[in-house]
Amino acid sequence: MFPTPHLEIIEKYARDNQIKLTMVYAVMKAESGFKTRAVSPKGAIGLMQITESTGRWIASELGINEFSADQLADPELNIRFGCWYLAYLLKRFNGNSELALAAYNAGEGTVSRWLDSGNIVWENSKIKYLPYKETEKYLVRVNRIYFVYKTLYPELDSW
Repeated sequence: MFPTPHLEIIEKYARDNQIKLTMVYAVMKAESGFKTRAVSPKGAIGLMQITESTGRWIASELGINEFSADQLADPELNIRFGCWYLAYLLKRFNGNSELALAAYNAGEGTVSRWLDSGNIVWENSKIKYLPYKETEKYLVRVNRIYFVYKTLYPELDSW
């Protein structure tokens, strides 16, 4: 129910980006259910559900010149991009995993606008309300999965 597929790949890219393996697994389980070729209704692809536009941007940030959306179905590239993007969002939001995870779902610009306009309601350093119900539900789901992974695999909860 809470497997650890692609462990070697996730270890490499999670450690390279200094993010917790348990967080990567939580996002991956919530995003794709570990289905390598998953495609969302919005066109997000692969294990960590990267959109083509985000994939192009990440590829440019990583200095990858030859990129196509088809490559996002490759587990290693998808995990590499997903880990980099999670680390980017964590840095962007000063290490706040709640905001980073919300941005992974709703977009960095959307979460920034919510912050600027005071549209996020907090309770004990956890997000209690977001303008997008989908993102609010996503955040609850990922945090629950994250808690289970941290509990089952404490050795994977550090970097």
